[in-house]
Amino acid sequence: MGSGMKRPGDPLLSPATTHHNATRPGRVAELKGVIFQSDNSSVIGALFIRPLESFDRWQAGLLRGTGDKPLAMHAGLHVVMEDGKEFVAEQLVGTLFEDFRDALNWTPLEEFRTREASGWDVTVPATAFRGVDDRTVEQAVAALNKVRGHGFVGEDCTMFVERVFGGRRLFGDSPTGQALGVGLRVGDPALPLLRPDAALDERARHLLRVATVSQQPDPSAAHDAPNAHLWLGRFIVWSAMLLSLTSAVGLYQRHERRKRRRRWAFWT
Repeated sequence: MGSGMKRPGDPLLSPATTHHNATRPGRVAELKGVIFQSDNSSVIGALFIRPLESFDRWQAGLLRGTGDKPLAMHAGLHVVMEDGKEFVAEQLVGTLFEDFRDALNWTPLEEFRTREASGWDVTVPATAFRGVDDRTVEQAVAALNKVRGHGFVGEDCTMFVERVFGGRRLFGDSPTGQALGVGLRVGDPALPLLRPDAALDERARHLLRVATVSQQPDPSAAHDAPNAHLWLGRFIVWSAMLLSLTSAVGLYQRHERRKRRRRWAFWT
C-alpha cells in the first residue's frame, strides 16, 4: 500500500511545504528497477498495513521465521536522472494534499532511506518481473518523463508502479480472493510477481522471499481493479473526516446551548 509519511507539523493542504518533492527533478535517464522498503518507523504501517495484509501473506505462505526481517510494506521506482542523481518515484500517504490530490513524490534516494530506521530497502531490476523485457523498461522510462500524480486514496504505491508500466500487473491478486474465486487486487508490496529464475543476489532473494512469491499464480484482475486494502483505507480516511465534522458540530451546539443558558439567566 505504501507507508511513507511526511514530517509532523507540516500544514496539511499546502503543496509548497508538504509536497516539496512533487516536481520531477530533471529528465529520467535510467530505471534501475523497483525498490522495496520495509519501514520499521511507520505508524501507519504498524497499525494498519501489516495487520491488514497478514492474512493474505499467510495464505501465500509468507510466514516469518525466527530472525527473519519484516516483509516489504512499500514499493517505488528507483531512477537515475540525466545528472546522475538517484531518486525514488513513489506514492506517499500523509497529508490531505497527497491523499486527495497528488501523492507522487520524487524523493532523493538518501532521504528515502532515512525513513527506514532499522528497516531495509532493496532494488530489483524490472526485468526480474514476469513479462517485463528491455523494451518494456524503455517504455516505462518514457512514461516516467510524462507521468502525473494521483491522490493516494485512488492509487496506492503498487498501482502507481503498475501504471508506469502501462497497467501491466507486477503484484499479485489477493490469495484470499483467489481461494474464493474472486479476482481482487491486494496492493501488497510483499507479493511481487517475480520470475523464479530472476538473477537476484542472495540478500534480495531472502528479503523478498523469492522462492515463495515466485510461485504465485498469474493475476486475473486489472491493475486498477478493486483493492480491498485501498477501499478500507478510504473508509478510514472518510470516517476520520466524518468524526471530525461530527465533533465540530457537537462542540458548536454545546457552545450555543451555553450561550442561551447565559442569556436566560441574565433576563431571569
